[in-house]
Amino acid sequence: MPATNPKNQYHIRLRGWLLVGLLAFTAAAALVLILDLWPRQVKLNGLLVDLELLGPDPSRYRELRDAFTRRLPEEVPSVGDFRVTLEYEHFSQLDRAFFESHRVDFVLLSPQSTPWHMYRGDAAEKLKKLGDLLKEIALSQNRAVLGICGGHQFLALAFGGRVGFIDPNLDEIPPERYPKGARSERGVVVLETVKDDPIFEGVAIHPGRFRAVESHYEEVKEIPRPFINLARSETSAIQVIRIPGKTVYGVAFHPERGWDPCGDPESVSPDGKLILANFLRMVSRN
Repeated sequence: MPATNPKNQYHIRLRGWLLVGLLAFTAAAALVLILDLWPRQVKLNGLLVDLELLGPDPSRYRELRDAFTRRLPEEVPSVGDFRVTLEYEHFSQLDRAFFESHRVDFVLLSPQSTPWHMYRGDAAEKLKKLGDLLKEIALSQNRAVLGICGGHQFLALAFGGRVGFIDPNLDEIPPERYPKGARSERGVVVLETVKDDPIFEGVAIHPGRFRAVESHYEEVKEIPRPFINLARSETSAIQVIRIPGKTVYGVAFHPERGWDPCGDPESVSPDGKLILANFLRMVSRN
C-alpha cells in the first residue's frame, strides 16, 4: 500500500477545519439573526402611590393595577411584550429611601376620593414632603410620572399649581366629602387636543377629539411651570398636562376605565387604553 502524502493529509485536515469553522460561523450568524428578530420582553417596574387620605390599603385601585399588569399587555399589540409590575406605597409612608433601594421605572399617582383641603396636620405635612420628592424625581432623576384624576391634581399642586372645585358654590363652604349634587365632570366626555403630543398616538390627530371617562369634582385651575396643557373639555379646560421633553404627565380622567362594551355606547371609551400604552412605550425608551 502506497504511503499517504503528509502534505495531502494536512490539506484534508485544513479543509475540515475550514468547513467546521464555516458551519459554526453560519450557525452563530443564524442564532444572532433569530435573537434579533425574536420579540424581546420589556420589563417595567412601576410604583403605585396611593394618595387617599383614609390610610394604606393595598387592595385599592384593583382596576388600575389590573389595567397595567395584565390587560394592556394582553389587549394592546404594541405593548404585548411588556411585563409590568406595580409596587404599592401609601403617600404617608413613602420617602427618598424607597427610591434609593428599589428599581422604579415609573411612578403612578393614584386617584383619591377626599377633597384636598381635608389633608390637614400630619397628612398635609407628609403630602408636602411627597410633593418635594416628586419634583426631584421628575426633574433631577428624570423618572417617568403619570398622575390620574386626583393624581393629576396632586402633580399640579406639587409644582405650585392651583386646584379648586368645579362648582364655585363649594368654595364658600368646603365639604368633608364630595356632595353628589355638586357640579362635576362625570361619565364619558369628549375632549379635544390643544397641542400635538406622542401620548395621543393612535388616539387623535391634532387638532382632534377623543373620549375619556371622567369622575372629578375638583380640577386644576392653574398650570404650574414647566407644565403645558395638551387637552380640554367643555367643563374643564385643563385635562392633560406634561413637562415638555420629559415623560411626566397628568390626566384629569380615568384612562383605565371604559374599555369593555356593556350595551351602552356612551359608556365605552377605549381611547384611554391607547393613552396608557403610549405612556408605557415612552417609559421603555427612557
